Amino acid sequence: MKIISGKQASNWGEAQGLAVRAAGFEDLSADAVDMFESIAGNSRLNDEADKMIGAAVKQRYGNKATWRSERYFIPVPRLRYDGKGNPQLIFEVTVYLVAAAVVKTHDDSRIVTVIGAIGKQETINLPMVFLHAILENDLDPFAIAARDATHTTWDIPGAGPVRLPNDFLNEIQEVLKFQSVVSWLANFGVQGRSVAPLVAGNLLGLAYRDKLKRPASSSEIMTTESLLSALENMAFHRAEAKEMVDRAMPYLRYELTLEEAIRITLQDNKEEPNHGN
Repeated sequence: MKIISGKQASNWGEAQGLAVRAAGFEDLSADAVDMFESIAGNSRLNDEADKMIGAAVKQRYGNKATWRSERYFIPVPRLRYDGKGNPQLIFEVTVYLVAAAVVKTHDDSRIVTVIGAIGKQETINLPMVFLHAILENDLDPFAIAARDATHTTWDIPGAGPVRLPNDFLNEIQEVLKFQSVVSWLANFGVQGRSVAPLVAGNLLGLAYRDKLKRPASSSEIMTTESLLSALENMAFHRAEAKEMVDRAMPYLRYELTLEEAIRITLQDNKEEPNHGN
């Protein structure tokens, strides 16, 4: 636990800012953090927080120090992409305690802020085949293996049972109605931007594998319209796809196959992914 002087957090937003800085993810957006809010709602964390704040205060100000606090539990996700076997996004969520405490000793009182990780890290695996199904608004192929008040376990062929928080899944389904996957990943700052081309490429492969919805053959000669349609099937919005094609156009030759053109377009836009809605 880290103790800093003064009341540094008077509301959820200020506490969130302290937590993401403590975790080293200053470019993590509030929207990304809020997706995991249910993970920080564990009532057992309050008891653990009492012990941790008490230990930190007594270590700094002596065993006779007393305290009372306002506390916030902030979930901070670390995002990575695993392309081995069955590709998936992995969210490693650590809850941070941010507590504004009034500390009293035998001769004075002071206000401090206590910050540190608390509880056990929770890992959420999101297979690309499941994300693709969310985009297609079709989860019917996946059977529900188990369900409780907070989580649902899905039977995903090739990936096995996958346990997802209900609120997390609901948030993703709602967000992707209005944002592309690439825009959503941008909420995770540099973490999201680094994996976005890999995720988009994988979603393209899944779109081609779905024969009923296959928009074009990857071996056909590229046209601007077929390239735009392919990018839209990778979950880019039309405006995003057009901007990407415009940036890549100096490197595109009309004798290229569609597959080659897609690869060049994604590579050319890798350093500067579009963040628009």
